[in-house]
Amino acid sequence: MRGTAGFKQAQGDSLRLPTDVLPGAYRLGREMAGSEQPEPSERVVPAILAAAVAMVVAGVAVGFAAGHYSARTTTVTKVVAAGGAAAPVGAKVSPTVAAGAHTFVQFACAECHGPQGRGGVSPDVPALKTVGKAMNVATLTRIIDHGLGESANPTKPYMPVWGEVISKHQVSDLIAYLHAGLPAVPTAEPVPVPTGQGAAVTGAALYVRDGCINCHGPNGLGGVPNPQSPDKTIPPLSGADFFKEFNTDKKIADVIVSGSVLGRAPIVSMPHWGGIIPPDRVQALVAYIKTLKSS
Repeated sequence: MRGTAGFKQAQGDSLRLPTDVLPGAYRLGREMAGSEQPEPSERVVPAILAAAVAMVVAGVAVGFAAGHYSARTTTVTKVVAAGGAAAPVGAKVSPTVAAGAHTFVQFACAECHGPQGRGGVSPDVPALKTVGKAMNVATLTRIIDHGLGESANPTKPYMPVWGEVISKHQVSDLIAYLHAGLPAVPTAEPVPVPTGQGAAVTGAALYVRDGCINCHGPNGLGGVPNPQSPDKTIPPLSGADFFKEFNTDKKIADVIVSGSVLGRAPIVSMPHWGGIIPPDRVQALVAYIKTLKSS
């Protein structure tokens, strides 16, 4: 290669420098006093000068080679998606599809259908890679708005009724994401769950990751409208009334596992989490809820 040859040639030249490229002071020193041998101190100066010139020439050659190679170097960046799959470099999605990916995570679709809808969470919950593409807009809208599953069996997952919580715009974004094949979108990933920091810390992350915050509000304060329900809102998970009714760990855990499925859209229903959230994480959620306001 041109750069390699140039670098090697420069190294060879630095070892055989002709006297005509040396400073005039050095040539003058050799010509002085005819055949008389110079004193040792007179021989040191020419040696130092010659070494300095050699270093300059070699430095120029190295600089050339470095610039030559850097000009040919290309940096390749890979984006690693959730689950370890590398997205193609430069792959882009539309803003609508990207928004749908983030909504998919925000509303905990990934917790039941798996990252990017790949399934594998529960045998009762389908993967969406193929199903999502096959269904038309009307069918997918109806399922998202009205829920799906066995509402009477708390041991089986039940997709919640989202109609009063998710906007039409968000539903449209979700459907665009499904029809696009659920591609990897950078940062559209569930909140990481800490370990070794106590059950309440784990539970706080799960409260967001599992979508509890979407309906019960930050810090379990509630206030999300549910117009067709008797209370007109989704109940809070804090306050005196809540902790009076759910006054033991078991009662809180039971309502998480069994949900509160009325099965009548558009009433928002809490899903059955028993077949999705493992027992240790249910207990972590209980620990977090117990830290919320009790009065």
